[in-house]
Amino acid sequence: MIFYGTNSSRLKDGQLPNVTCPNCENQTSMTYSVFGKYAYLYWIPVFPIGKINVLECNSCKRTFKLQELPEQIQRKFETEKHTGIPFLHFSGLAVIGLVIAYFSYSGAKHKEDEADYIKTPNIGDVYSIKAEAAGHFTTMKVTKIEGDSVFLVFNDYEIDKRSAIYKIDKSNNYTNSNDALTKEQLQFLYEEKEIFNIDRD
Repeated sequence: MIFYGTNSSRLKDGQLPNVTCPNCENQTSMTYSVFGKYAYLYWIPVFPIGKINVLECNSCKRTFKLQELPEQIQRKFETEKHTGIPFLHFSGLAVIGLVIAYFSYSGAKHKEDEADYIKTPNIGDVYSIKAEAAGHFTTMKVTKIEGDSVFLVFNDYEIDKRSAIYKIDKSNNYTNSNDALTKEQLQFLYEEKEIFNIDRD
């Protein structure tokens, strides 16, 4: 379940002196508060969506939204109002940006590592590969290396989602089919994206 919505935080309080209240018509001052509205996701502010200005007459205690007041008071308030947007209201975007940057870096680093793994196979390396059935995927594991030959055992199972291939990568699923390929053949399969991921402990 996704929790999202809008909220607000108080940005500034102050006094607006020497104004005429449109309700009680007294020459008085008004207390004002500026609230910043923001959208949140899981209670973390994601981005700002505007401000609310509320003023209260210090004589009759009537409250007004800024747009309900005469233009003269609105102009006076313009010199007092809060400017700028708190960084806090962007904190969710900052977190999302950091997460995206982290996964981008991790993905790029993994691809660099794979380029080394395919050239120098190790016992236990797991190759994610396309299965014979269209849209299906499976894995094969390096069991032995002799010279230029890499001996592999194939996973007994296939899955129809690349992102879920980890679910079948279990040691007890490698029992039957064996094969041997040269390092050059493995490199070719990787370049052709028949091998699309390499995991090494």
